[in-house]
Amino acid sequence: MRTKLMLVAALALVACNNGQPKIYRVAVDVTPAKLVQNPACFKKQAVSGSSVNETNLRVEEQWVLWDGVDGKQYLDLGHQQFKLGDSPAIDFNELIEGSAGAFTGQRVQNLQVAIPNVANYNQVRQTIITVSFNDLGASPTGTMTLSASYACQPSGSCPPDDTVDDPRSCQVPLSFVARRIDVSRIAGYTEQGSGVTVTAGP
Repeated sequence: MRTKLMLVAALALVACNNGQPKIYRVAVDVTPAKLVQNPACFKKQAVSGSSVNETNLRVEEQWVLWDGVDGKQYLDLGHQQFKLGDSPAIDFNELIEGSAGAFTGQRVQNLQVAIPNVANYNQVRQTIITVSFNDLGASPTGTMTLSASYACQPSGSCPPDDTVDDPRSCQVPLSFVARRIDVSRIAGYTEQGSGVTVTAGP
């Protein structure tokens, strides 16, 4: 868990939000990530997990977006964690740099493994989170796409799936709708866990 404190200076025309961080209350449909149905995401191509169906349930989050220099933007999603079937775990707790409402964060982990008298190989785990807004107005919609992939090099000497926790690759798109929160006076925001809490100042 990390905590950020930022003072947001208000403008006379708050609705314009010129130069100010944009704070969005977001409803994310995470059901596709909790109930992955693609057999390719699982060992032996067999879908496992809960059989519970979910309808019209959304996770509430608060995201913060602000403009940087040279046309760059920065998006704070809070702490995002997902496990898609038997693919590598997705875990992001950083800002994502982007522009024009499109943001892509990527992490690649390389693990060199040597088994004496058997094989030497390199395990590569790549996780990506991509967020695309249709616009950055008062009520944007968009998609948060989760991608997790596993590869082993050289492929001919890789261990069998049964000996690896996350040997599959998987991608799941999540839809979201958002509402911008206009701040009319000096305020701060504090991130706790997976969201951002807005607190108005005096």
